[in-house]
Amino acid sequence: MTTTVIDAPTKTLDNRGSNCAAGFVQLLEMMESLAPGETLAILSTDAASQRELREWSNRSGNTLVQATTNGPFWRREYHYLIRKAAAIS
Repeated sequence: MTTTVIDAPTKTLDNRGSNCAAGFVQLLEMMESLAPGETLAILSTDAASQRELREWSNRSGNTLVQATTNGPFWRREYHYLIRKAAAIS
């Protein structure tokens, strides 16, 4: 069995209680401040974040390392870990 060890995130964006669109500008600003290979944890209560962050990661070239869902359906949270892509030379 292979075990994947995930380091603590470099930064965390807590977007719980807001919709995904409200935190998207913050997401872009925080990702811009990271060095390639560093990670951003995102905490959300918006179910649409599942699709939106996967699609954005694919388009932006960043890597969605982890996506988990926690809690009962009436109080669900979505947690993500995104690794910033290496700079293109």
